[in-house]
Amino acid sequence: MTQAKRGMDWKRALSMALFVVLVALLVWYVYENRADMARLLALSAGDVALMLALALGGCVMNCVYHRLILSTYRIPLDAVDWMGVTFVANAMAYVLPMRADLVFSAAYYKRTKGLAYVKSVSMAAGNIVFGVVFALAQMFVALLLTGLLDGMWSGVLWLLWGTGTLAVAAFIAFSLLVQGRGARVLDRVKLLGDVVRGFNALLKNRWLLWRLLACLIVNNAVQLCLYMACFGAIGLPVTVYQALFYNSVSWIATVVSIVPGNIGIKEAVMGVATSLMGALFQSGVAVSLLQRVAVMIVYLVMGLAFAWPVWRRYTRGKKEELSHE
Repeated sequence: MTQAKRGMDWKRALSMALFVVLVALLVWYVYENRADMARLLALSAGDVALMLALALGGCVMNCVYHRLILSTYRIPLDAVDWMGVTFVANAMAYVLPMRADLVFSAAYYKRTKGLAYVKSVSMAAGNIVFGVVFALAQMFVALLLTGLLDGMWSGVLWLLWGTGTLAVAAFIAFSLLVQGRGARVLDRVKLLGDVVRGFNALLKNRWLLWRLLACLIVNNAVQLCLYMACFGAIGLPVTVYQALFYNSVSWIATVVSIVPGNIGIKEAVMGVATSLMGALFQSGVAVSLLQRVAVMIVYLVMGLAFAWPVWRRYTRGKKEELSHE
């Protein structure tokens, strides 16, 4: 037990140290490019209101997405359970490392609803693969339309897309092959086991799969509009298919949470993406910061609004859990 705790502390300490370094680098970059970044402080009230409204719409759709997942376990849920927990957990993701948001959500449902911790984590992990597949499909459409309509065929972007697609295809093939036969392998590598079991469970549940797909389409449509609004706010309007590409890249850049909110990492990825699409690196950083701030404001405000009722139920469930022991 002592060794496990030391390992977790070491990982968190490393993540927080990297977080401090990345924040410092981001601050330095913003300062060095303060002439360009000054535009972010001169946004009109209309632009700010539009971005916050779209961010709120995307956050609510994320809550609905989690509500659909939880519905498969047939447990009683109210707004605090599915919307409140999602808002609080995502607010935590901006300040805590190592996907602490998923751990908190799983612990909450175990204590308040009796949902097995393993089931909750496994389903959430499996849905990450589904999201990556959807993002890669969007990226393919965006790159194809960019080539056909704008005459821009980036070999680097197509290579990156092909590499990602092959990696996901290899994982899906592995998941299907080890299903029911590779239990020992999955037990040895806990994270891999959670993702594989969750993804296979999702593939079997067609009712849930189609509804999650519909939810993802609506959510991504809102996020696409948000990115178009962010690009427009800095004076760089983009087409729908270009915004589709940037939205996909941004989502993939946040799949593996290395530091809280992947701050600095997502901005760098977006800067590289805009450069490869023929725009300026700093434009990608600026848009990523705008999108981050808009979504972060929504999650922090709504997370604070739901913090007390969520925490009260969490602690009540903890007391009941201890009394049963």
